[in-house]
Amino acid sequence: MKKQYLIIDGYNLLFKMKEYNKIKNSTFSTERDILIDILKEYASGNNYEVYCVFDAYQSRNKEYVKEDYPIYIVYTKTGERADQWIEKKTKELYINHFVDVIVVSDDRDERDSALGYGAILRDCHRFIKDLYERKNHVLKIAKKNNENRFKNRHIRMSEEDREKLEKFLIYGKNFNNKK
Repeated sequence: MKKQYLIIDGYNLLFKMKEYNKIKNSTFSTERDILIDILKEYASGNNYEVYCVFDAYQSRNKEYVKEDYPIYIVYTKTGERADQWIEKKTKELYINHFVDVIVVSDDRDERDSALGYGAILRDCHRFIKDLYERKNHVLKIAKKNNENRFKNRHIRMSEEDREKLEKFLIYGKNFNNKK
């Protein structure tokens, strides 16, 4: 199977998620951390090598790539924008390795240059929809799995305790005596 790469313009996606009220917080760094956690959850179930790229062009730093399994978080070097880094990485991956590269961004110039190097394009709106559809799908599978596990248990207990345990396993409700 051919390896696939998912390269995301981090701030572009973050601002779009805030626009859709998917991320709500007061500090910018916390919002960025929430986005990274969402992407880690998404990447853990896929066969992508994921890069989330953030602009750092106004700071006085060198390029910084942090591996935070299962994704790579990239802060560009001084004077380099995220779209420049994404264009360079897309070109490198496509020309040198001939792999599938998916670029997530709403920046028109970035999308045009990535398309020129053979990348598959996804706009932020569609990607956000995919993120949440996948999350809901996983929750449904987990719920069904919990229901099946409960039905297949052969444990002696009262019917009342069985109902409480079932509510806890399926719905996450406490099984105290209060109703």
